[in-house]
Amino acid sequence: SEMEIGSENIEQVGEDMFVVAASPAMRHLRAQAELLAQVDAPVLILGERDSGKQIVARLLHKLSIRSDFQFLKISCNALPGDLLENELFGQERRVVAGTSRTMPGKFEICEKGTVFLDEISEMPASVQNKLVHILQDKYFFRVGGETRVPADVRILAASHTKIEHLLADGKLREDLYYRLSSFSIYVPPLRKRKEDIPLLLGHYMNRLAKHYDIPARTFSSPVLHACQAYAWPGNLKELESFVKRYLVVGDAELSLKELERKLAGNGDVERSGTRLELVREAEPEADSRVSSTDLKSLVQSVKGEAEKHAIANALGQTHWNRKAAARLLRISYRTLLYKIQQYNLAPPSTYFPEMVPGVKSNGHGQ
Repeated sequence: SEMEIGSENIEQVGEDMFVVAASPAMRHLRAQAELLAQVDAPVLILGERDSGKQIVARLLHKLSIRSDFQFLKISCNALPGDLLENELFGQERRVVAGTSRTMPGKFEICEKGTVFLDEISEMPASVQNKLVHILQDKYFFRVGGETRVPADVRILAASHTKIEHLLADGKLREDLYYRLSSFSIYVPPLRKRKEDIPLLLGHYMNRLAKHYDIPARTFSSPVLHACQAYAWPGNLKELESFVKRYLVVGDAELSLKELERKLAGNGDVERSGTRLELVREAEPEADSRVSSTDLKSLVQSVKGEAEKHAIANALGQTHWNRKAAARLLRISYRTLLYKIQQYNLAPPSTYFPEMVPGVKSNGHGQ
């Protein structure tokens, strides 16, 4: 079974979905996900196409307090705006004799669970606006309805496009971005996690062999080396297609030639807008085996970052009313003051006029 190959680095997160974390980059991501899963707040998942954003969303759900409830994925680019709105929020239709017929949407069906919104920037502005209200008020109205429906779901969102481009092009509303991005997680492309490639090859080989009912094949050493040298611009989708051809054709020489041709990157070969090229050797890194103390300090730094974000968020929500922020965070006022000092947080001058040189304070402010 696929779990036999380096099983300590492979974790099942859903039907036919696995997290492979042999590389330092993916171990970092795994530690980050473990911390973010505990914070019941939205998370923005960023990364190239087919780098595994849905897999990370499923990992966050699996590690969270909502793991016993549903996980639902909605591809925002798969439906036109009005259908997407009905799909998410449901619909209330008035019928004769004053009765109404309700069709629940995903936010209702997925109560207490996790909703994953893939390609969030493809969501029309009107639907983005309704999403802002869900995140802010924790309730929504069905399309055509007037009854408040409570929204007890965790929202995860993903995009493969750089956020600054989305904001500049008006594809993502700023108010939605700020509500989604208190916590974000970046999924590295395959070329940044070469140590995962042998495990991924084995995982896809076993899975596809089972699917096609063909005996699994092993990868020769030259093929493995070429696979680790190649940039995989199509990420997991491209790797899976390569394994499928290798399994069905069964010709290691042919597969090796295919990789060598791509590695040669003769300039006119392009795939999905990315020139195929040999990945240049990265800066020499420290030993890629992360020791337990390194991992501990890594987790500490990620935890600190998450804590800082949560505190800044609470202070922003309460307009820097520190007692209210402490209540919101469920920590003591004294602890909050210490944390503000520890993370060097300062309020915008709009809350505290004395922060601006030359402006006298009226003595108010909490």
